[in-house]
Amino acid sequence: MSDQSPRLALPFIQPSQAQKHVTHNEALALLDFTVQLAVEEVGALVPPDVPQEGALWALGTVPVGAWAGQGGMIAGLVDDTWRFVAPQDGWIALDKATGRLLRQAGGAWVALAPPDLDNLDGVGINASHDAVNRLVVSSAATLLTHEGAGHQVKINKDSAGDTASLLFQTGFGGRAEMGTAGTDDFAIKVSADGAVWSTALQFDAASGLATGTAVQQAADDASLGRLLRVGAFGWGQDGGQAVPVLGDLDVFGTASGVYAVTAATAGATGTGTCLVLRAGTGDLTQILIATDGQTLAFRTASGAVWGPWSALGGEHNTIRATGVDGTYVRYPDGTQICQHSLTLDAPDVAEGALFRGTGPTSWTYPAPFASGTVPTLTASVVSGAGLWTSTVAGDHLSGGVEAYAATSTATAPQVTVTAIGQWA
Repeated sequence: MSDQSPRLALPFIQPSQAQKHVTHNEALALLDFTVQLAVEEVGALVPPDVPQEGALWALGTVPVGAWAGQGGMIAGLVDDTWRFVAPQDGWIALDKATGRLLRQAGGAWVALAPPDLDNLDGVGINASHDAVNRLVVSSAATLLTHEGAGHQVKINKDSAGDTASLLFQTGFGGRAEMGTAGTDDFAIKVSADGAVWSTALQFDAASGLATGTAVQQAADDASLGRLLRVGAFGWGQDGGQAVPVLGDLDVFGTASGVYAVTAATAGATGTGTCLVLRAGTGDLTQILIATDGQTLAFRTASGAVWGPWSALGGEHNTIRATGVDGTYVRYPDGTQICQHSLTLDAPDVAEGALFRGTGPTSWTYPAPFASGTVPTLTASVVSGAGLWTSTVAGDHLSGGVEAYAATSTATAPQVTVTAIGQWA
């Protein structure tokens, strides 16, 4: 029978051995040296000035003083005497100075190898993971930081029909989700109860254009909280978007914007474009531009009561033209002035004590006046002495002028005729 154990060389008590307590105490001392091994220093070379019993040191290769010749040993003071034990491969020791666990390998203390963390079934930090949630973290915050440059968080899915998203929950009930769910279009969805969801914004993967309930559904959609689209209320459209049609000029609830005025617009007398500007619930302004560009008018409403339409003055909205029947000017307020030079019949026909021409000279106005109206017609003599004229307005299309004189004359007089009335 061997007199010591094979691993730690602990002495065995032999049969009929005297002073058995000595052998037993020696074995206990060795166990105290090696079990739960914790050293004050690793690679120590100089013994401490005042060593404490129970303190251990892992010696370096060439120690000095009382440790000389004991390189690589574990040293400790027992009964005021240095004792040395050779560490064996595989022993684990705690370096109290650094808090590291070290392993004896090939005659040297090396850092304990970390556990293999690849292909774990799951990780739970302050919580338990499960088959679906393989990584679970329960904490006040989670920090993912850089190591000197940028940092990316990547969520990868197998195919376009799968889901890669971030889900925000309240009491483990979904309330908001952002990502690519069932498509490669990026979407932001919200829910009040986790059951009924609304896609607030969705961005097309190919074009990047946005749709969703947070975006206007039509050009005249005035829902609060929705984002304006290009062409909304007629703004920013390039002809490719639908311009909202104004249903009724007199409605006070029309949102600010640019609208088309068509034959279907209630209260309109023509077609064109109407700009609506709002200052309050019943306070707004309308600016109307006719399709032909010849009418520019505006009106305002205060306290939900419309004021009258007013035409904007200025040469930019005045029509001037000249033809064989003379010249005419049309003003935005509906006034029309026509002028022409006429040669009248000579006043050589006796009529009582006066002389007149053979009959009135007819003048077709260069532009008609409003149907059903009769303009004011005047004439002034340009050539001929002792003459005066008589005018007959006629109707909205033509009038007549006749010359009179106190004495007969064979000279045909020249006159300038003017007709003033309303063209609209």
